[in-house]
Amino acid sequence: MSNLSPDQIPEKWSDIASAYEKAFEQLTSQFAEVAISRLAPQPGEKVLDVAAGTGVFSLAAARSGADVLATDFAEGMVQHIQERVDNALIHNIQTSVMDGQALAVEDDSYDISASIFGLIFFPDMDKGFAELKRILKPGGRCAVACWDFPENFDMMKLLKQSIESAVPEFEMPTQTPVWARMVGEQQLKEKFQQAGFSNIEVDTLDGQLTLDSVEDFWSIFISSSPPMISLFSALGEENTK
Repeated sequence: MSNLSPDQIPEKWSDIASAYEKAFEQLTSQFAEVAISRLAPQPGEKVLDVAAGTGVFSLAAARSGADVLATDFAEGMVQHIQERVDNALIHNIQTSVMDGQALAVEDDSYDISASIFGLIFFPDMDKGFAELKRILKPGGRCAVACWDFPENFDMMKLLKQSIESAVPEFEMPTQTPVWARMVGEQQLKEKFQQAGFSNIEVDTLDGQLTLDSVEDFWSIFISSSPPMISLFSALGEENTK
């Protein structure tokens, strides 16, 4: 029996690629753009996007003229990125299915590595950081995005309050979410240091997600997030209408 969370299973992400783009890219793109501004990719540089999801960071990096390899362990996500690349006639993004904990990439071969809200789901985050470092050329740059502590995450607080109000008898999960194993400035710095990075800087940013209705808020979790899909399944159909 697997001990993996739903958000650590590739098929779960493959099933929701289009829904995830529609629901979350408005939010995650804000952080991807900041990462691009800090990393400053140049034309001809090589950029590796690890756990690329629907490709928001890869697409932004490609606009700089850099050569991008977008990777994800979920085949459906990689196919989704490739469709976006093909539809936009982008010629400087390649895609590949890869496990970010064991990248099929040579040592010292990329100028930039990044994982925007992806590495936080890895079963072994230390391996993920080590791989981001291993594939970088000397002097290469890296960016990793993670969320804040759950108690500071307004969207998750609102979700919890809404469920507790609507279904008071339902017992919310008490275990730490997978994405919250690494949160906050200090933990992020420590992971970079352990992987051998230097000149580490951490930006704390606020993102905004604008929705048209309460129904749109619920649909994000019902259709676009593997652990939330499991949670709403446990709630029962009668409580999620």
